[in-house]
Amino acid sequence: MNKIIRFSIPFKAFASMLFAGIIVLYMVTGTIFAAVTGEDFSYSIPFIFILQGLGLSVLVSLLWTLFFDNAIIKKLRFFTRHLLFELSLLVLLAICFFTFLAIPTAWAKLWLIAIVAVSVFVLVLFGLCEMYFKKTGKRYTEILKAYQAENF
Repeated sequence: MNKIIRFSIPFKAFASMLFAGIIVLYMVTGTIFAAVTGEDFSYSIPFIFILQGLGLSVLVSLLWTLFFDNAIIKKLRFFTRHLLFELSLLVLLAICFFTFLAIPTAWAKLWLIAIVAVSVFVLVLFGLCEMYFKKTGKRYTEILKAYQAENF
């Protein structure tokens, strides 16, 4: 039971944050899209979009947990995890894009905008993380070399 709780609490929290982000992204892109195209934007969120966002946030949370939780994959470099996560995320987003476009919604073009925004965000986030890890690794290597020079 403890293992289920340890897994489910961070998973639910991450899925909730993703869902809230998807809804906010929908509202922002809808407003910008309406301003650019001159169409009216209804600030009510279609029920089908709620279901799509819920499904997408759960699936992305599963991918995140699979690739970045050390309980499942223990010995894999961060860069490899990131690459596998990004590729699987792009496949998932493409499947969602084509599936959700088949479901009629008035704002189906917003999915394309949302997919591009999520992909760019993930790429920038992981690029920054990779640079941070390299910088931190170099710093620790220098400290270790200085320590070894003093003590050995």
